[in-house]
Amino acid sequence: MSPVVEYQTQDHEETRSPQRLRPQVSPVMHPAIQRFLQNRKLVFELLDGFGSPLNVMFPHHILESIAKFEGVLAERQLEGRVFYTSKPNKSISLKRQAALTKAGLDVSSEGELKLALAAGFDPSRIEATGPKNMDYLALGVQQGIIIAVDNLTELQQVTAMSKYSPKGKTRILVRLNGFDSGPIKFTAQDGILGFPIKDAPAIIEYLLKNKDTLDFQGFSFNFYAGDYNRRPAAIEATLRLTFECNRRGLAPKALNIGGGYVLRYAADQNEWNTYIEELKASVLGERTSLTWNDSGLGFRREEGVLRGAPTFLEHYHKTSGHEDLAAIIDAPLQSFDGYSTARLLSENMIELWVEPGRAMVDQCGITLAHVNMSKKSMMGHELVALDMNRSNLNSNQLQLMTDPVVLYRQDKHRMPATDGVMYVGNLCLSHDMIQYHKTFPDFIPQTGDAVAFINTAAYQMDFSETHVLRQRIAEKVAVIETADGGFRWFKDDLYNPITLEMGIKP
Repeated sequence: MSPVVEYQTQDHEETRSPQRLRPQVSPVMHPAIQRFLQNRKLVFELLDGFGSPLNVMFPHHILESIAKFEGVLAERQLEGRVFYTSKPNKSISLKRQAALTKAGLDVSSEGELKLALAAGFDPSRIEATGPKNMDYLALGVQQGIIIAVDNLTELQQVTAMSKYSPKGKTRILVRLNGFDSGPIKFTAQDGILGFPIKDAPAIIEYLLKNKDTLDFQGFSFNFYAGDYNRRPAAIEATLRLTFECNRRGLAPKALNIGGGYVLRYAADQNEWNTYIEELKASVLGERTSLTWNDSGLGFRREEGVLRGAPTFLEHYHKTSGHEDLAAIIDAPLQSFDGYSTARLLSENMIELWVEPGRAMVDQCGITLAHVNMSKKSMMGHELVALDMNRSNLNSNQLQLMTDPVVLYRQDKHRMPATDGVMYVGNLCLSHDMIQYHKTFPDFIPQTGDAVAFINTAAYQMDFSETHVLRQRIAEKVAVIETADGGFRWFKDDLYNPITLEMGIKP
């Protein structure tokens, strides 16, 4: 079955018989993206005209993400702010679209701060995170943005620069790390971002001493997706510190619980589970290999027993990112008599700030590539060589396990992809793999065909791209669906939702 269909998320309680030959992982696909890919003439015109690879952005989709996260706060009568994190993607069209909402923007460098201001974000809505040099700090202070400080040197530098703030005070968050596990024991993990929480008493004293210079907004922390064990302890600890600061006259206005909300890549739970079982079976030698050089993607066979753990992210979740946030802030907190985070913040008139990174750009972008050729590997695997490389999809760090959509330029003289294919790149390297596992399209893609990788906006399409061997870095185009069911496209940096709405652009 061709992947160019509208995929719906399905929860299956029953167990199907395993498909030992052709397991598939259909991607979750926004209906507008599906309709765009069905417009094969337009897709090939864009890819042929801009070259391969090509990143296609869907700026209207970020409005949906913002609305979902803001809806979680509104449903609980919580004041607060949702920050769009710019780090996962460099798209200017997404920033310009988000600037027309009430969302904030979390930037992680001086360059990102300049782009945020140019995209139309008021400084009051911008938060600076990440490691900061003096120029980054100075611009942030001058513009009056919120600065999330995570070490004493940064805090002292911001204090010294505060006289250049337009309001005389610099708004800051204090990022914390190293939380105690409380009743749930977990292995301690080191980190490079954030003050150790054991330093909190000294930080509070510093803030009290400099309260005429620093406008303390509150505490913040951040965890990765799925880190459910450590998050409750972090929330409880930062809430206790927030209440202590209130008692001592600092009046923090918000608690920032960061991001780490899930993103669903795989559409069907049964397909995903089946592929994992088939992957394990291939490692145990019970079927033909599904991975390049029998890597197992983290699984291995030792004395006939399967061991190891996957090196890829979980691709199927029953919840979406905003539902993940809702579950977190609705969960009872043991050290607060079972009250939830949402209730405690609401009753104490403290704002909730969140920074959904990956989840905010869900369904906001896809990556297209030309097929250069198909060929056989030394071991007889069918390889499809794409005019892109692993840096264009961040394949070393993030394994995208869903099936790409194949767009066949012609429907004649096709060879069935009976044994599956593996996608390789255009670098003169033996390990330039786009995907390290087999997928099973209907037919073997040939020269001139196109392949679309779905949902690549978050940390994949441009996070690690490079001109290695002078290969191309992908262009970006912004695509919007029109009322008549058609599509309009713009170069990403020329997309302007204001002039578009006014009808100024033809």
